[in-house]
Amino acid sequence: MHPAQSAQDYALRLVFWELTARCNLKCQHCRAEAMDAFAAGELTTEEVMRVAWEIRQDADPIMILTGGEPLARPDFFDIAEECSRLFTRVAMATNGTLVDDDTAARIVRSGIQRVSISLDGSRPGTHDVFRGVPGSFQAALDGFDALKRHGMSLQANVTITKHNLTELEDILALLLERGADAFHVFMLVPVGCGAEISEDTRLSPEQSEEVLEWLVEKSFELKDRIHIKATCAPTYLRIMRQVAMRKGYEMPAGHGHGMSAVTRGCLAGSGVCFVSRIGEVQPCGYLPLVVGNVREQSLGEIWRNSEVFANLRDVSTLTGKCGACGFRKLCQGCRARAYAKTGDYLDEEPDCIYIPPNFEASVQSSF
Repeated sequence: MHPAQSAQDYALRLVFWELTARCNLKCQHCRAEAMDAFAAGELTTEEVMRVAWEIRQDADPIMILTGGEPLARPDFFDIAEECSRLFTRVAMATNGTLVDDDTAARIVRSGIQRVSISLDGSRPGTHDVFRGVPGSFQAALDGFDALKRHGMSLQANVTITKHNLTELEDILALLLERGADAFHVFMLVPVGCGAEISEDTRLSPEQSEEVLEWLVEKSFELKDRIHIKATCAPTYLRIMRQVAMRKGYEMPAGHGHGMSAVTRGCLAGSGVCFVSRIGEVQPCGYLPLVVGNVREQSLGEIWRNSEVFANLRDVSTLTGKCGACGFRKLCQGCRARAYAKTGDYLDEEPDCIYIPPNFEASVQSSF
């Protein structure tokens, strides 16, 4: 491990646990490449319980139960209840379509403290096309409303592409009307089914910058009504700093806490990791570098000893313009997009338009 990198320096803050690949939708951008039936090799109930216990011996991260669609596992509530017993904060990510009133009540009783529901349009025509199943928009809203009635804290996850870019304002308005607690905008990472989405559909780097600037403005404007942030967009923190300096906004103290905490842009391997349905550990769900398996060793051991994680914690390992950027400690660039673009997870973020001062001159002088 690199010098001065210890468990204290890089505590495990958040685990995304993919309980299953099974799902009732067929989303265009799905990282998990979801399937209808049971996927061979998924961790059994007993294995999940053991791994959860082992994680808790080392850390108390926010535990996010995800998929696929986690409700597709018949043992989901057993898992949720055990995780709620072990960990201080447990959340789940769902498409919302399987949540009726009874299910909403069970989710609340299980101890889960926040539910994120995916919403990719302000109207059925947009959302349903992206999610691949007619009626999924209304079903997601019905699930949202059922959870709201039972007092659940609700977050909406919105993946932005050109197909819904013009609906961002309307999606936010819809969420404010329904009482969402958080609005998280996901910038597409080209892995899984998302790699098959054409360049004509993905936002250009310039469009991504515009969306993130808009999001920063909304985060300051609506800070007392809803928590707003960008996900899979480390450049958001660089843009937030630039906008705040330009307009005299006061940066949030400590960038929030609990479910809203933010310390730097890309947390893959430094504060966050991903556990797959078959036990494989990755820096995040979008960076397909397997660094171990919880069937073979504890997550704590993997977290402490992985060389990939050590590299991700050391910004001096970054190359290209990310390595030369004055914002690198704040942002770090998306390591998954770098890997998808060049096969090098330490390469520069391809969707960032910012050029560090004197970087172009230094590149030219090297030839």
